[in-house]
Amino acid sequence: MSARSTGLWAIVGVLLVLAAVPPLLVPVYAKETPTLWGFPFFFWFQFVLVLWAALMTSCAYVLAKEAFRRDRAARGQDGGAK
Repeated sequence: MSARSTGLWAIVGVLLVLAAVPPLLVPVYAKETPTLWGFPFFFWFQFVLVLWAALMTSCAYVLAKEAFRRDRAARGQDGGAK
């Protein structure tokens, strides 16, 4: 890992934690109100968490690709990357 990509890897880690931790905090969303289109909060908030996790994971993926590219460049390996 090069010094140029260390910050990116830290951000990737933070994004993945932001995707993984909220579903574990069940007491925060274990309630019925407010409802959305007749769905209790517990259910519709889990749908929101799925979208949130997909967004955070996608951002982490893009940043990880850049960090890999920088690591390869720092080692002098092109690896056929475009």
